[in-house]
Amino acid sequence: MGLFPKQKAIDPEQWQAGDMAECIVQGEWICAVSREDTGGPRLSETRTVTKVRIKRCPVRGEMIVWLGFDRYPGKIFDASFFRKVRPGADELIAAESAFTDLIRKQHVRCPVRVAP
Repeated sequence: MGLFPKQKAIDPEQWQAGDMAECIVQGEWICAVSREDTGGPRLSETRTVTKVRIKRCPVRGEMIVWLGFDRYPGKIFDASFFRKVRPGADELIAAESAFTDLIRKQHVRCPVRVAP
């Protein structure tokens, strides 16, 4: 074990074309090279991924995963600014939360013993 933690290998299988991506950052999208406002997804906006690329980030200098969307042709965005929407998992989490709330609202019944 070294002094510095080992960097995780980039997993391009984590994102695939057709995945749903929800934007988890708020603010303007600025091109790292030109420093110009490029426009992009807004906070909580969900889009279908159309392309996945692994390229060097001009800001961080490391290889990262980039996502492309039909609504923003010719642009790619850092995948770390998005959450993969997993409909089955998201529905399960919502169902578990609703079930927990329902249980908490139930009155507790205590057994009553009748003396002989």
